[in-house]
Amino acid sequence: MRFADPKPQASIQTPCCASQSQPARFEAIPRPASQSCSAGGKAVSMAPAKSDEQVVPDVASERGTPQRTSLESLFEEESLAQGERVRSQVSRLGLRRAPPLASQGDESIETAASLPETEVESSVQTESRQRSESVGVTVDLEQVYNRLRDSQTGLQLADRRWRLITYSRCFVGSEAVQWMQINLGISREEAIDLGQRLMDAGLFHHVTYSEPFRDGNFFYAFQEDEESNVLNTKLIWDPTRRPRDPVVVAKELITRLALLCEVFRHPSNANEVDFESLRSSDAFRKYTFAAAELQRVDLGPLSPEERLCFFCNVYNALCLHAHVVHGPPNTVLRRWSFFKSLSYRIAGMDFTLDDIEHGVLRGNQTRPYGLIRQFRPGDPRMQYVLSRRDPRIHFVISAGTQSDPPMRILDGENIDEELHFATESFLEESCKVSASALEVTLPRIFSWYRDDFAKGNLELLRWILPYLGLEKRRALESMLDNAKSDSSISIRYEAFTWNAGARFSAAIVRRKRRRLEQERASSQPPADEEPAAATAASPVSSKPA
Repeated sequence: MRFADPKPQASIQTPCCASQSQPARFEAIPRPASQSCSAGGKAVSMAPAKSDEQVVPDVASERGTPQRTSLESLFEEESLAQGERVRSQVSRLGLRRAPPLASQGDESIETAASLPETEVESSVQTESRQRSESVGVTVDLEQVYNRLRDSQTGLQLADRRWRLITYSRCFVGSEAVQWMQINLGISREEAIDLGQRLMDAGLFHHVTYSEPFRDGNFFYAFQEDEESNVLNTKLIWDPTRRPRDPVVVAKELITRLALLCEVFRHPSNANEVDFESLRSSDAFRKYTFAAAELQRVDLGPLSPEERLCFFCNVYNALCLHAHVVHGPPNTVLRRWSFFKSLSYRIAGMDFTLDDIEHGVLRGNQTRPYGLIRQFRPGDPRMQYVLSRRDPRIHFVISAGTQSDPPMRILDGENIDEELHFATESFLEESCKVSASALEVTLPRIFSWYRDDFAKGNLELLRWILPYLGLEKRRALESMLDNAKSDSSISIRYEAFTWNAGARFSAAIVRRKRRRLEQERASSQPPADEEPAAATAASPVSSKPA
């Protein structure tokens, strides 16, 4: 079964350094510098660096909004050289070449580690590194960010306390300014400006979201370190960037993550994904930054078919992402949290796996054995609900378990054909027909979502008939011709296995990757035009605002 919305966070008291109280943070948009909010559901306030007794001045100096310049892409797709480093990392981890996680008659395939160019290395071909000019000093923001986070030579992250509240893994503004002066050779004013630009890029924030970057006893935390059930907020996507086609974004994300799962196989079992090694890899870290682009996509122009394609691909990407971060949902309690709490921020709104499946794809239905529809009246996510329910979506989305269908990566060019092929492949593998016993064995999905397919037994069997292979289809046709009532043919449903077993056809993944490369090559703009696709993976604007 596949399973509510995160509870809204309460408003908080503004810390002593803020000039006035502000409303609770609305996480669907980047936080303004003057906004206060709750953190982790608790009231928070700004903290001094030295002692609990030290009082922070209660006046915040006014400052204008700095003019944006082009900022460095934090999670620029890995270059070919980085791909070589990924492959050497795979070698060091003892990972091996392995057969696809699921073979469905598809051609054999190399793992992503052996491909000449993969989505791990580059989902979007970028030009030379972007630069940010700050008060006359040109800096590489990606390099600065990585140096700031270096565990040996970077900023000292620590749990710091202010008025009985402890803030985890934060640094002090004055220490950051001093670090940049010493290590970058810039002035205090340049360091403050650079720190603010890093904040504007969504890379770190004040612990209460109430202050800009300041040289003083102010606590700041890296966005990457924030613990949240919204899995694609390790970086706040720059709202000034022009949104890309959502279907392309979703397709690139699931393809990239699927290729990572092909690379990171368990050393002792090549048929299992080594989620632990994948979770700690730099390639997965870059994926989490790439997923932040979903925060700002525009779903309004999408047709129903494009919406179905987008949300199916996002469902599978979110499911794999959740497996990597939190592990498989192998208990009832973990399944409840897995499907109802873990989410992606999409177009400014949070969608859990249940929201996508039961709310959007199934036309706002109840969960199996549920009583209440997924979205209530007035929910802004209702605008994306598909009006026509297509039960074949159950064969292209997957919870990543052994009993689920293999994950599919939809192109959206001929969605009906893709849904038909996925249904046909899964039923040919999992449906059993016994003419002598007048019995048909079906996956448990048909029991949970019976109303999506048909009402009675005979109607259900007629629904699956066109998707069976010749031998099974002939046997079932004969049984249906002689059936007089629903009880004439017995239907048995297989038990559902919740063990982790994320399956997808690696050959399909390879074809999707090659198609993406061809699409990018054919859509390259002339030399005198702005290469919009080339910088699509950047979290920050490539031009001054």
